[in-house]
Amino acid sequence: AMSDWRTLEIYSTFIQVTGEMEIVRPDRVSDAVNRFGDFLHLRNGRAEPLSVSYPILSRTEPVVTVAKAGVVLICPLDDAGDGNPALWREKVAHPASINTQAFSMFCDVHVEPRHTLQDHLERFPGDFIPVTNVSALWVTAISSGTHAVQRQFALLNPAAILSFSLR
Repeated sequence: AMSDWRTLEIYSTFIQVTGEMEIVRPDRVSDAVNRFGDFLHLRNGRAEPLSVSYPILSRTEPVVTVAKAGVVLICPLDDAGDGNPALWREKVAHPASINTQAFSMFCDVHVEPRHTLQDHLERFPGDFIPVTNVSALWVTAISSGTHAVQRQFALLNPAAILSFSLR
């Protein structure tokens, strides 16, 4: 089977980790993230603070293991079709406002017809949720240094969700 190395930006509450994850075709990023237990394995991992005032000791490692429980949002840097509307044929897109501990965001969530996001969360517990047209604001900045993330496609950790509202 062919595999691709996809560059992911992984956001937690205070730290962003960037690295490459191996995706075996025909898997998509969401398949790979949701399949493998509680950890993700990246190569060429780089950790950076979301705030300039936040210290980090180790910045670059050849191999990094990420605990999914600590993740808020996963953004593939190269959108290799993951945000393609054709993938969502059987789904209905709903504009949503979602708050996590660290981020306040607007995005589109994709759920089955006549299902709510809550239905989806209860049916697939623990699965990261694919979201599109993401506009997220990092809200934990004490100073004026806010951090904005805008992506066509991302994966949201359901455990990070504090509240959501579908439009």
